[in-house]
Amino acid sequence: MRKHKPLYWILLCICLAGIAASAYPIARQMREYRAGRAAYIALAEAAAPTEAGAASVQPKSPAVDFDTLRAVNRNAAGWLYGGDTGISYPVVRAEDNVYYLNHLFDGTENSAGCLFIDSRCVMGWEGRHTIIYGHHMKDGSMFAALTEYAAQAYYDAHPRFLLLTPEGRYELAFFSGYTVQADSDAWRVDFASDADYAAWLEEVKARSLFISAVVPDAHDCVVTLSTCSYDQKDARFVLHGILCG
Repeated sequence: MRKHKPLYWILLCICLAGIAASAYPIARQMREYRAGRAAYIALAEAAAPTEAGAASVQPKSPAVDFDTLRAVNRNAAGWLYGGDTGISYPVVRAEDNVYYLNHLFDGTENSAGCLFIDSRCVMGWEGRHTIIYGHHMKDGSMFAALTEYAAQAYYDAHPRFLLLTPEGRYELAFFSGYTVQADSDAWRVDFASDADYAAWLEEVKARSLFISAVVPDAHDCVVTLSTCSYDQKDARFVLHGILCG
């Protein structure tokens, strides 16, 4: 029988160590995905109760207990609900645009992060432009479904979201969705005049990958949902909607 030289075993050990080292980040990421999902399911069960007799924690018309939410995080600003898109998460008002990139709603460090409002936006939901950021997670959670709006059929099936807030219930009527580079003006929050705002609305409406009958004007408040897009380098997918009372 042929005997392996010591170098063979050394190289074999190095290879095995390399495989183990490369697998560790993947395993860690999967653990974070599972932990993030579990945390938000538990939060939905506690704060977004089902309708009477319903088996799902995501009913057609959910009710949110903001006292429960704010006991966990005093910066809770709303709950975004997208029906069968899989998007049903709390939204926080961020003090910066970094912390909630890698922290859950309850402050636990986790790469899933939390849906958060751009810190440049005015308080409340009555500003001209409110931006909500969320990760495009590879397991399909958080804002992963937003990129589906590149298809007309998906928009036709999901033209509106619910936005539940301590002040009341709103709908987001989407009028534009598209992929754009990170240096775009899609995230503008300052407008010099009604005319400036109206011109911006016209521009972002024209970029849409789907056709919508919703036409915004300078009197509307717009909420934009933003996530990463993997179709292009340093790209984002944005979905603009009118806030309807």
